[in-house]
Amino acid sequence: MESDRQYAQRQVRQFKTDSVAQIVGSGLGHSKLLVSRVKRDTPNHGFATPAQPDAVFSVLVQLRSQERRELYLDDKLVHQGSFQERTVSVVNHWHRPKANLLSAFDTIIFTVPQSELNEVAKDQGVRPVETLFCEHEGRIDETVWGLAQSLIPALERPDEVGLMYAERVLLASTVYFAHAFGRMKQGVYKSHNLSPNQVHRAMELMRDQIEADLSLSLLSSELDLTPRQFIQAFRRTTGETPDSWMRHQRVEQAKTLMRLTTTSMSCIATRCGFRNERQFTRIFTAMVGVTPNVWRKHVLH
Repeated sequence: MESDRQYAQRQVRQFKTDSVAQIVGSGLGHSKLLVSRVKRDTPNHGFATPAQPDAVFSVLVQLRSQERRELYLDDKLVHQGSFQERTVSVVNHWHRPKANLLSAFDTIIFTVPQSELNEVAKDQGVRPVETLFCEHEGRIDETVWGLAQSLIPALERPDEVGLMYAERVLLASTVYFAHAFGRMKQGVYKSHNLSPNQVHRAMELMRDQIEADLSLSLLSSELDLTPRQFIQAFRRTTGETPDSWMRHQRVEQAKTLMRLTTTSMSCIATRCGFRNERQFTRIFTAMVGVTPNVWRKHVLH
């Protein structure tokens, strides 16, 4: 069975890059959600072609202008020219896309399987999206630009991103793509809160596994909800997203350990579910306003 890493690498194998950063998470069904950043600082890359036709779409966001490029679909030239910074485009892999990348590039690529679009439509109670479409010359879409920007810090520090955050943003992205590029109708979605028992169960699971990198798929399945239903109901009930609530719990536990023990900062970071001391310091400082060392010194004196 193909691992997440193998799947992610396969989706960008056609690019000869200076750097690649990727995040992969679980979708609503069994499909994978993937975002990649591919970057090359020198021109004349040549052709980039997916290995084989597949029921997958690529939603591309240009982080820098590409002055010269060509796009072929089914061996027919459909676009020749430039893609300016912020341009968003969509490619259907069934059309055997082939891009001649003549300029340097820095691009965010959302990989969207047709199977995930089907699950999104099912979750919202509407007809499935048959395809995603965008003009060959691309368009400016501020929402997609914002989604891409929100993922850049995580892509720059892939070892520090939490699954809950990544899956939440990727799921929101896929839902938006279905509406914006697939013309999916708005579903009649009945909003509801979590019951007290569901809130207790969700928080208990997160506290018990505070050291783990929990996924939204696991948490939502424990409550017999889809990840989208869980995110919306949890936020409506508590006022926070699940990943934000988890970060607050980790910081509060870290405060307790710093106040009551002499445990080192690196050990506290690990015990509270942070990937490393650097991530712990960054998140703690952003939330509390001072570094962990300063906070501990102040409390102990």
